[in-house]
Amino acid sequence: MKPFWRLIPLVFLPLFTACASPTPTPIKTADLFTDDFSQDAGNWETFADENGAAAAIADGKLALTITRASTVGFSVAAINLANFDLTITTAQISGGLANGYGIIFRYIDEENFYRFDISGDGLWGVSRRLKDQWLPIAELTASPAIQTGHAANTLRLVARSDQFEFYVNGVLLGQLTDANLPVGRIGLFASTFDDPNTQVAFDDLKIVNP
Repeated sequence: MKPFWRLIPLVFLPLFTACASPTPTPIKTADLFTDDFSQDAGNWETFADENGAAAAIADGKLALTITRASTVGFSVAAINLANFDLTITTAQISGGLANGYGIIFRYIDEENFYRFDISGDGLWGVSRRLKDQWLPIAELTASPAIQTGHAANTLRLVARSDQFEFYVNGVLLGQLTDANLPVGRIGLFASTFDDPNTQVAFDDLKIVNP
């Protein structure tokens, strides 16, 4: 599959490009998915693009690198999930603190998915793209639970039907209800705004039944 990236205007919710796909069928197992990124097992899209976005698995991490301002890059895993409890450790290795990173979930195609963001300056938010239209469903809000700068944060996302819980470092940030996207793939992303360079590393992904 082609890499997902696109130059975007300077706004909170950047655009993506991807290939359309049918509504996915969820998997159901006790331990849904784990990945310590010790090797590239083909579960994630990796790429290096001349337009400023790259995803690579190396040194026990999945790293997303952006070299242009107002750009987003993401890698999506080859699994479909409905109900799940996901945790992952992530850190912004370089770049301006206003840059964002986090989790894409219930991804169907470029026009339909949710996104859980945190930023290097301690903000978090949740957004939905539905039929190619963006809507913030949890506005950007500061949280003292987020480790700022280049410190590591552990993100947790729990999805039960139309109910969602969002955590960072064991602290509940918020709860939301949204029934628009019942199932889809999960992904990891990084984005830039004014600062043209950033790298974000992800490690120790675990997804279990909620």
